[in-house]
Amino acid sequence: MRLRHMLPIAGVMTMLAAQAFAEPLTLTCAPAQRAVIRETLVRGEPVTRATCVDTEVGHQAVRPVRYHVRPRRSWGKTALTIAGGGATGAGIGGLVNGKKGSLIGAALGAGASALYESAKRR
Repeated sequence: MRLRHMLPIAGVMTMLAAQAFAEPLTLTCAPAQRAVIRETLVRGEPVTRATCVDTEVGHQAVRPVRYHVRPRRSWGKTALTIAGGGATGAGIGGLVNGKKGSLIGAALGAGASALYESAKRR
């Protein structure tokens, strides 16, 4: 940064730090610069700071936000897993205790598969 650009900025920053003005701020930046105004808290008091920033630097300071997208499990696969668990439970229950065992086994197999699928979705 050149000295002729730093002097006005130093004056503005001194005024902002001392909070010496109560009127609107006028900030003139060089042609290749833009004004940046930030409001922060210093020792619990609101402070407004204004600076001139190069346009290239200002654009690099803003980083794009990246989102992590996890692959989603399809509802068809979930339904097949629960149905398969229920069928397996019904088959085992039918071998062990006949018709009543088949119904109990189907309920237990489908319930266990549903718990497994809910754990997989997280």
